[in-house]
Amino acid sequence: MFSLRARIIAGLLAVAAYGLLALGVALSLPQGALPQGSVTFQQDGERLLADDGRGGVFTVVAFEVGDERLPADPLLAVEEPDVLPDYAAMEALFQNHQRLYRALRDGRLVALGDGGQRLPVTPLERGLTDLPGLFWLQLLCGLAGMVICLLVWIPGQREVAIHAFALTGLSYVLFSSAAAIYSTRALFIPGDLFALLSGLNHVGALLFSASLGAFLWNYPRRAPSARVAGAFYGAFLVAIVIDQGRLTASPVTGFHLWVMGIFLIGLAGAGWQGWRTRGRPLERAALRWVVISIVAGTAFFAGGMILPAIKQSAQASSQGLLFTTFLLMYAGMALGVVRYRLFDLERWWFSLWSWLLGGIVVMLTDLVLASLLSLSGPATLSLSLALVGWCYFPLRQYVWGRLFARREPGLDAWLARALPAMLRARHERLDDSGVQDALRAVFRPLSLEQTVADAAVSGRLCVLEDNGATLRVPDPAGDRVHVLRHSHEGARLFTRQDVDIAGLVLSLHELVNQSQTARAEGASEERNRIRQDIHDDLGAKLLHLLHAGAEEYRPLVRDAIRDLRDLLQNMEGRSVRLDAAAAQWREETGRRCEDHGVELHWHQVLPAVTLDADQYSELTRIVREAVSNALRHARASALEVSLTSEQGGLVIVIVNDGLAEGGDGAVGRGLMIMANRARKLGGECQYGSEGDRWRVRLHAPLVRYSA
Repeated sequence: MFSLRARIIAGLLAVAAYGLLALGVALSLPQGALPQGSVTFQQDGERLLADDGRGGVFTVVAFEVGDERLPADPLLAVEEPDVLPDYAAMEALFQNHQRLYRALRDGRLVALGDGGQRLPVTPLERGLTDLPGLFWLQLLCGLAGMVICLLVWIPGQREVAIHAFALTGLSYVLFSSAAAIYSTRALFIPGDLFALLSGLNHVGALLFSASLGAFLWNYPRRAPSARVAGAFYGAFLVAIVIDQGRLTASPVTGFHLWVMGIFLIGLAGAGWQGWRTRGRPLERAALRWVVISIVAGTAFFAGGMILPAIKQSAQASSQGLLFTTFLLMYAGMALGVVRYRLFDLERWWFSLWSWLLGGIVVMLTDLVLASLLSLSGPATLSLSLALVGWCYFPLRQYVWGRLFARREPGLDAWLARALPAMLRARHERLDDSGVQDALRAVFRPLSLEQTVADAAVSGRLCVLEDNGATLRVPDPAGDRVHVLRHSHEGARLFTRQDVDIAGLVLSLHELVNQSQTARAEGASEERNRIRQDIHDDLGAKLLHLLHAGAEEYRPLVRDAIRDLRDLLQNMEGRSVRLDAAAAQWREETGRRCEDHGVELHWHQVLPAVTLDADQYSELTRIVREAVSNALRHARASALEVSLTSEQGGLVIVIVNDGLAEGGDGAVGRGLMIMANRARKLGGECQYGSEGDRWRVRLHAPLVRYSA
């Protein structure tokens, strides 16, 4: 088993090898030459014209093939043989080309012009610059479609739809490359090779229709039966037997109708998918995108090539140009990966493309610079070499290294990535262990998912799956599993060393937990020591003042003792049930109202909630400040306090029947302090007058519930 990137490279090398094979076959076909230079033959209606490239154009009426005379049929230059009316005409075309090619090879071919010219034709090898643009266009479009399908099939799930889609790419490159060779020939081609390439073109076209039909019946929902895909490929085999066995009279019934019929049945699958995806908006949108891409990529070829050939009533369009429209389908699929996650591929699919295209750009730049250097004169050669050596080559190596070099991090490298990521996650998300962020930072997987651990996996150590493509790491919480796929952005597989590193990440998490626990325990011990000192020293002095001091200072001392008691309780860090806290607030408020001759009305409906020490301390101070404002500054005669729960939070409303005098700075500062304390709790404090009454409303979230 190889890494994702290694498999992609192998696939790309196979595609490149096939492209070089097609290029070699095209270059092996000879070009004719007259005594005055090379010549090209082309069809002009009912005539076969010869052009020597120097303005000399004449009509060829026949060829002398040894002692025989072969009429110069203009169909010898036909672009696509299957537009001929029957298979007999196709076989005659192949045989005539075989005779012409052998005569050219043996030096026995003579072209006879309409003006009595008798010109011997000799073979001339073709170079890269002699290949017409349509050859490159068809070949490169087919290779590009195959590359897109490879980048879908290799990282994709092993499903019928993805297999079928990949086969459309294979068939596309088969029929486009075969047609690229024989449709751009310089007239001369071995008849046997012509027949072989034409058959390969038919195999590719029929396989394309069958695979497209199987795809449409299986995406985004599976076909009603697994036999549907088998039926399409069965029809493909039947059509191949009929076509290659010449079991019918013409290519219309043996080839074109089969291509169109299989394609239309496949489109019916899109209608079935539309019915199956009702109520599933995402799948329906993906289906719509797929159908639009397919129709855009195939409609031009069907209307410009297949239908005219079937009807035998119109001249078919140049198939070389029509083949390029198929690339619209694959480009639409590529965009659909981003827009609708077609084939369940993530956006990282485009990072594979950036990696691939980056490497191609580097190699093309090498070729361009090499060609420029070969054209440089002696005066500029030294300067060019210096620029390449000092500027371009270091930059090229840097880019190449960034794209393809494998950098295996050591212990210090992954620790430097894992620890900050883990601590940052724990700080930003208190309920997060930080393991997922640490794993992403260390391994840089193409995908990282968190799933619920089943009974077979829960409690196990880190394990490799899919021959190293997947690494499963249990979460310390025990109920989840982190699933990592394709390590280092697909550059390599997971190894046993990665299993050990994942275990070290878990150990690092445990170490961080122990460190934070030890820190919390140390802080707790220090708080207890300070609390004990305050209790023993300051508490004893306040009690002495309470019993020995003057009578008018005793209320102030009692308030100081009460504040000290609250401070010590907060430092102790003990949680308090909300109903117990409310009872303390009511007792204190009632005593203070009684001291000031104010009537108290208390209402409470509270859930079973536990407050932590900070919540209890802040809420106590807010209630105390609100009551103080009512008793000291508003000269109230009645005080209403209501405690209820609302939207998972605590609501405290305090209303008194008097208003504080304007300009009282103590009141303003107290209100601001209350608002700040409420914000500290994650809530808000609202206050204001309602007629001749003053109202304070506090809302604070409750985050800790009792069992």
